[in-house]
Amino acid sequence: MAYLLFPGRHLVNTRFQEEYLSTILGRRASEIEYLGPPPGFDDTVDHVVFALTSANQENSRYNPIPFPIRAVGVDRFARNLEAAFGVHYSIVGVPHFGRTARFAANTIREVEEQTEGRLRLGPHNTVVLCSTPGVVEMYREAGFSILPAELGRPEGSRPPLPIDLVKAIAGMGGRWAADPGLRAALSPAAFGLLADFPEVPRRIERLYRDPLLNDEGSLTDTRNYATYSVGMSNRNLIQVKYADVKHAVRPGKIADEGCADGALLAEIARDFPDSDLIGIEITGEFMALCRERQRRGDFGGTYVHFHQRNILDEVFEPSSIDTTICNSTMHELWSYGDGEPSVRRYLGFKFRQTRPGGRIVIRDVLGPAGKEEEVLMWCRTDDGSGLNPLKDFGDPRALEAHIRGLSTRAKFVRFAHDFLADMRASGRRDPSTAVRCSETIEGGKELFSLRLRDAVEFMSKKDYPDNWRSELNEEFAFWDFAQWKAALSDAGFRVVENPNEPASGSRQYSNPWIVENRFAGKIELFRRSAGGVERMPWPVTNMVLIGEKPVERSMQCL
Repeated sequence: MAYLLFPGRHLVNTRFQEEYLSTILGRRASEIEYLGPPPGFDDTVDHVVFALTSANQENSRYNPIPFPIRAVGVDRFARNLEAAFGVHYSIVGVPHFGRTARFAANTIREVEEQTEGRLRLGPHNTVVLCSTPGVVEMYREAGFSILPAELGRPEGSRPPLPIDLVKAIAGMGGRWAADPGLRAALSPAAFGLLADFPEVPRRIERLYRDPLLNDEGSLTDTRNYATYSVGMSNRNLIQVKYADVKHAVRPGKIADEGCADGALLAEIARDFPDSDLIGIEITGEFMALCRERQRRGDFGGTYVHFHQRNILDEVFEPSSIDTTICNSTMHELWSYGDGEPSVRRYLGFKFRQTRPGGRIVIRDVLGPAGKEEEVLMWCRTDDGSGLNPLKDFGDPRALEAHIRGLSTRAKFVRFAHDFLADMRASGRRDPSTAVRCSETIEGGKELFSLRLRDAVEFMSKKDYPDNWRSELNEEFAFWDFAQWKAALSDAGFRVVENPNEPASGSRQYSNPWIVENRFAGKIELFRRSAGGVERMPWPVTNMVLIGEKPVERSMQCL
């Protein structure tokens, strides 16, 4: 017995793969054409091992089809081969290993582990079918003989790869099944699978038209999700965030849009056990953490469901949601979308999805009033190095260590340079919003003269060296509180305020923990006055903005 290892994502199986395998299965190893030397054995190739890679990833352009559906598709495909050639087959789900030179070795180990040691594959009993050049080299270096599939055809006449067909489906939308070329290129098993699971082509189309996600299913390539999630799910911080919004939540159907790893929903589940909780998250990394939280029972018996979706799409039906929570979401919409148009479009969607009397609760960063005012900023110089603040690093870990070791003043020099550079690189920012500053001496202090909004951007980002590039790709101070309230009113909501009990209504504030731990002793802000310069109060850091959908207006619309 000889094995054929067929590793890959197996998003779809093609007619070419079916025909190619028909020339190999049931034949002796010496009768088959290889890329490079033939194997050192001459057994009959009669057992195919389908290794479905990135089995724990989905909802990205790279991997738009969930593993269970891919496994069903491969099973249908393999059963046809089994019936035609009398071969055996195995299906193994291989987790995502990232970019590593050990990818081939890890796949072999995973097959052995998942089959309880029954399948021990090696160059002595296995040939590998693969058409990805980089992966081919890994298996060749390990001593395997390679069946090149599409790679073995002349370059100008190679058949389409599975990912090519997935991209074609994305471009055709609902018309994919009627396209004769696509139907001819897909194996009958794959075509039948897509027809039986119509949500799969729709998901492929949605993911490929999503303007915010990269191919891996994330907002940015530069975010360290491990450290980011620690901050997002820190129990003490989450309780502070929940205390900010709890009083504004209306029970019923509650949506947390931009739910990260689901930590806030876990708090809500304890107080609203009879509500339906819906988490919306765009990134694959956080979606995996949400499902792990659900697996270990963090939500108790409360009904919770997660969708990996872009909240710039209309996710919910009109008048179907009692409370929408946006915790640290709006500034990302502004930063990764189209700025103001994205935020206003989103608020319009939220008004339509909210039930009469329902609410939207926004907790986020914001800009200060008078954000265009020229102010003076003092930065501490003896809390780190001032040398080479603009030194370039290709390695993110080296950049993190460098920035972590800079003084507050040197960090600002780095920030003023990188904020513009990152905006230009992202293509999402108008370079005219770049930091503009000059140095001056007032009252014996070395100060930077700059806009208040630029000072606030720096103050909010300087303590994130491990996510420096990611944080600098985002804007925080684009609107002040009055502008936020006006935008919410423009969307149709009534802004909920309570002058007698400010903490129970919409409000803006300076977070005491941030002031004490990140501002005090590091930075001081001044403005010029008739007597020279005067110390400014700390700028606001956060807002809680509550909007309610008026019942009367909704009834008139009906």
